[in-house]
Amino acid sequence: MSTFEHLPANPSTHQSNGMVSLDLIQRTFLWLMIASGWVVIIEPAPYEILFVVTLALMLPAGLNFHTAAMPMVLFMIAYNVGGGLSVLPVTGIPKTTQFVIVSIYMGISAIFIANVVADDTIKRIAVIKNAYIIAAVLGSIVGLIGYFNIGGMGETWAPILRAQGTFKDPNVLGTFLIAPAIFLIQDFLLGRQRWPISASIALLIIIAGLFFAFSRGAWISAMASGIMLVGLMFVLTPSPRLRTRIVLLCIFGVIALVGLLSVALSIEKIRLLFAERANFLNSYDGGETGRFGNQLRSIPVLLQSPNGLGPLQFSPMFGQDPHNVYINAFSSYGWLGGFSYLLLILSTIIIGIKTVFSRTPWQAFAIAVWCPLFFTILQGIQIDTDHWRHFYLLLGLMWGLYAATVRYQRTGCS
Repeated sequence: MSTFEHLPANPSTHQSNGMVSLDLIQRTFLWLMIASGWVVIIEPAPYEILFVVTLALMLPAGLNFHTAAMPMVLFMIAYNVGGGLSVLPVTGIPKTTQFVIVSIYMGISAIFIANVVADDTIKRIAVIKNAYIIAAVLGSIVGLIGYFNIGGMGETWAPILRAQGTFKDPNVLGTFLIAPAIFLIQDFLLGRQRWPISASIALLIIIAGLFFAFSRGAWISAMASGIMLVGLMFVLTPSPRLRTRIVLLCIFGVIALVGLLSVALSIEKIRLLFAERANFLNSYDGGETGRFGNQLRSIPVLLQSPNGLGPLQFSPMFGQDPHNVYINAFSSYGWLGGFSYLLLILSTIIIGIKTVFSRTPWQAFAIAVWCPLFFTILQGIQIDTDHWRHFYLLLGLMWGLYAATVRYQRTGCS
């Protein structure tokens, strides 16, 4: 049994008779779409526009639909049908129809990514990985500019004194940065960084962006993802030499991280906000009308509402958003949407575990995708993740890698 296969650092390009191939054009626009993911403050975002262009380029040749990914498709359809039924009684309320449209788009984007990655897997995941890291670096830089009020941009890019950048919420920025950080860390552990200095700078910028977003959920998810990444790689590699490398680099990484954290916390402004955000429970979390109290109070209401409350109707009834994607699924998408979402998540966990433990040329990448995806799924217990683009990106990647794995096990072709 061999150790993890190495993905190419740069996907190869194809040319024919001096002409740029359709394959190269497709991968170029796929890269642009993912790389634009750091700009989400405007609607429609560049990501949406480039998605439409990339989909149009993929449909004529290069986009097949894989039966292994059909459970995701069916659950996603049922989920959004539930949303469509739930919105009917409240269509006159502003933004409710838009909410459902966004949900449908998110589902389509996940299905698209899954079927893109299922074919020509190694080349396409190399494109997506590179583009996502670039997007994370740019998003972090803008967030840091806001946090440190460089050029007077604090009010725009850090309006609540936390790095936010072009995202609508620091919590979303923080979780957006976890997967690319994991990609970079994994490459260091495997020793396959072609430009280690550039990669180190990129990782440092991303970690800084994640830290200064001051998102408790993102911090916990990032640490848990890193621990799971190291654990899975240590267990699944048959190479004693690689295990030794992983242990040594982890020790060095922890020491470096503690040193950087000590430097940051020596600044009073940072230390005070860190102490506030590091609390497991804040004043708005507890109590009957706090975040968790509202969630408990909503359950009897939702059990009596087969069609849900309607999109965006939880807040008017309980005073704030549900801050729980599973409760929100039943509230905004009814019983049909709620149970479909639970089945989608359960099936994703099952296929994720299967894919991670399958020996394939993309096993290492599957591990790197699975770790942040799994903890984003868990994070849904304390925040609404149903409209996070990067969640649907990771979801689509996992199902695409699973479909590719099923084909690889049957045919041996990658």
